[in-house]
Amino acid sequence: MKDLRIGMVQMQCAVGDTSSNIATMESFLQQAVSNSVDIVCFPELSISGYNPGDLYNPEPEPIPSKITTRLERLSSDYIWFLSGILERGDDGVVYNTQVVCSPNGIAGIYRKTHVPSSEICTWSQGDILPVFDHPKVKFAIEICYDSHFPELTAMFSDRGAEVIFMPHASGSIETASEKKKRWLKYIPARAYDNTLFVAICNQVGDNANGVKFSGVTFVCDPKGDVIADAKYSNRQEMVIADLNARALEDARRVPEWFFRHFKRSNLGD
Repeated sequence: MKDLRIGMVQMQCAVGDTSSNIATMESFLQQAVSNSVDIVCFPELSISGYNPGDLYNPEPEPIPSKITTRLERLSSDYIWFLSGILERGDDGVVYNTQVVCSPNGIAGIYRKTHVPSSEICTWSQGDILPVFDHPKVKFAIEICYDSHFPELTAMFSDRGAEVIFMPHASGSIETASEKKKRWLKYIPARAYDNTLFVAICNQVGDNANGVKFSGVTFVCDPKGDVIADAKYSNRQEMVIADLNARALEDARRVPEWFFRHFKRSNLGD
């Protein structure tokens, strides 16, 4: 890993209004470029909007499509970014997908692997766990509910991930302070137990379809400490964090503190 600057976007994403959502993304990408950000992460379904239970709005998009062509143009004009789309696969199956865009085009996709009951009739579970190679870092993605499964982060760590991006569309049944308190119980543990950086962002505001999101966006270092945090819970913003390569090296230098060094995979056999 090399020193890296990331931007975690807390964004309002209107259901089905892809043009408006992409325009908002472009504005944040311009801001990121002016701040020398290397990778920008947008929330879960930032392009499509989050609307489980409705099979027709938003309309799932194939990859490639006109929308992903627009994303490729944005990445060629700006920087690496991760954005969420409702994808229809070649087999007709619908997935909740994060598209990884680089200046050279689409670098890959990650399909949400853990789908809760409220979503299971709208999109299917993905089965592939890719680790992406950026010139400065190896990173992986966990979408929202995925973050509740520590085994997933452990697998990504074993595969070489140094940063985990966690885009969310987590609604406002709870207040922003309640959500943050809950997330701080386990997101820092994902970073600490696996000795890597974890960055989480969420949708915010009204999605124009009756659901409101309460934001909450922050970044943890490999010791599980929060190193960057959103200022607001009720408006859009980009949280910029500098991920120091030396911090990762130091955290992994002593085998007893790089816990995965001692992992035993054959227990119980």
